[in-house]
Amino acid sequence: DLLKYDTPKILSKDRFAWLRDDEFARQAIAGVNPVNIERLQAFPPVSKLDPEIYGTQESALKEEHILGHLNGMTVQEALDANRLYIVDYHDVYLPFLDRINALDGRKAYATRTMFFLSDLGTLKPVAIELSLPQTGPSSRSKRVVTPPVDATGNWMWQLAKAHVCSNDAGVHQLVNHWLRTHACLEPFILAAHRQLSAMHPIYKLLDPHMRYTLEINALARQSLISADGVIEACFTPGRYCMEMSAAAYKNFGRFDLEGLPADLIRRGMAVPDPTQPHGLKLLIEDYPYAADGLMIWAAEEGWVRSYVNHYYPDSAR
Repeated sequence: DLLKYDTPKILSKDRFAWLRDDEFARQAIAGVNPVNIERLQAFPPVSKLDPEIYGTQESALKEEHILGHLNGMTVQEALDANRLYIVDYHDVYLPFLDRINALDGRKAYATRTMFFLSDLGTLKPVAIELSLPQTGPSSRSKRVVTPPVDATGNWMWQLAKAHVCSNDAGVHQLVNHWLRTHACLEPFILAAHRQLSAMHPIYKLLDPHMRYTLEINALARQSLISADGVIEACFTPGRYCMEMSAAAYKNFGRFDLEGLPADLIRRGMAVPDPTQPHGLKLLIEDYPYAADGLMIWAAEEGWVRSYVNHYYPDSAR
């Protein structure tokens, strides 16, 4: 019973909820990994990978793939109205796909999923792009799957969504959890212990949050992220899990943009607005991670600011 979790409430009303498009879309903003969705800034999306190694940077997504799902809007109108969003795992997965797909029992694509924000304020998926490494100048390495119109298309669509969920689980665990939550904090913890007295007020502020991290990370290296450990057994990248995590760290953005308000603005999920309680306006009002997170952020920011100002009332000193 210790590891037995309650059944999600949505399944008590509809046991096939996980197959529905609205629930698939809801997971992008209210699931276990709600931090990768971005507002689409330009169409079609473009890869940042080296085209000489990984082929064309352009997406296979075309206007005709999604035009019928935009409530009568053109793609440009939807972009201008902040109605198009994307979860893009193309560049994270593509460099590793040949090696992942050579493993026994592992098959993956690099996915891009496009969502449209409906008049009700909810998201719906309108296209999924599945990519493989290009094997030749004329090879078909990308295909686009759209919401189905028949039974055969329905199962193709469900399979495409399954590949998206597989990508999402890997990025959630290897990048957003292990890398950004655990590994990236290690140098700050070491620096704090080496450079600050245990009596220093900033050390005392940080200590409860640093207390067990290195111990947990050491245990993780022994059994979770080790070779042939739990993570390699459970996630699609297999033995390439930590290499993928390291590659994500190499392309890591600026640390000062990792705070929640700055991150939401960077991803295009919010715009600065001094009239709003947290200084920004969410473009998707029903974005539980952001709405709840901003309240927690404001409480923590206020506490830390008052604590630091008590010891350092003059920021110039």
